[in-house]
Amino acid sequence: MFLGKVGRAALFVLGLWAWGTSGVQAQANAPATAFAAQVQPDALAIAQFVNAPFSRSMGFITGLGWNTPPGVFDILSGPRVEVGVGLAADLMNIPSLSTLSLPALSANTNVNIPSVLPFPVPVATARIGLRNGLDLGLRLAYLPLVALPDVGFSANFVGWGLDLRYKIIEGTYLPTVAVGVSWDTFSGSLSLSTNVNQSSTYTYSGSPYSATLAGTTGYNLNWNTKSFGAQVQVGKDLGILYPFGAIGFQRNSGGITSSLTGNGTVTMSDSPADTAPINFTASTTSAPEVFEPKFVLGIDIGQGLHWAVVGESNGVDISASTSFRAQF
Repeated sequence: MFLGKVGRAALFVLGLWAWGTSGVQAQANAPATAFAAQVQPDALAIAQFVNAPFSRSMGFITGLGWNTPPGVFDILSGPRVEVGVGLAADLMNIPSLSTLSLPALSANTNVNIPSVLPFPVPVATARIGLRNGLDLGLRLAYLPLVALPDVGFSANFVGWGLDLRYKIIEGTYLPTVAVGVSWDTFSGSLSLSTNVNQSSTYTYSGSPYSATLAGTTGYNLNWNTKSFGAQVQVGKDLGILYPFGAIGFQRNSGGITSSLTGNGTVTMSDSPADTAPINFTASTTSAPEVFEPKFVLGIDIGQGLHWAVVGESNGVDISASTSFRAQF
């Protein structure tokens, strides 16, 4: 009986010891576990932050590449047909990731994005004259899959558009004035993957801990946008030179999605040391700028074979484009 009491007492003491050590272990793992839990909302904040400038710019980019001066074609008198190729590049303003302060993740640890990011858009165009001062334009924007495995980058897109122009004024001494409407679509994807090796200080329960995060992360941008535009075009044919400008608006729709995924391990180097696995997937979708102005200024050089240099803006973004076009 005495031995039975001693045995029960020993079991009770062992239980208290096991409970105490498990509590210590749980406390030891608590900072790393809290860090791992914080990564998910941090990743979502980064995805939303990066998606914002793309959402602001993607509607404007959808309609880039219409580089023909306002001289409307005519199927009877000519010029009748035009074909061309060109390249447009939007200069997107990107806020620094260092301005994004998060409890766990350091947004700019491994990726440095320039403050102005060029977004190139190769285009092919065609135009045919109709009757009664009308012409019809076609536009194709296309980038085949470009993959750079060494830096974890890939991108591709396709877009197309139609525009219809009507000549209002054209005379020997007066400038040419035309009005036009256009409809453009643009869809594609961009991805970037990188290794993560982040060292930072993480505060848990009021105490700072040295945290090291090692793993991989991937960013994906997907978009599908549409744009309706209308503008008034004014230019003056000076023979070899044809300066022109336009003012109008764009009405944009669609969606732009940024996704951030990753996995790894966080290690707290302070005593007692502890680790926790990291796995996260964060995604956010927003619409492009719905309504925005459009300003165009350019010069066309040549006769028969033409070269144009054009600048466009919506008041925030600035784009530059150039094209070579043959007229028949």
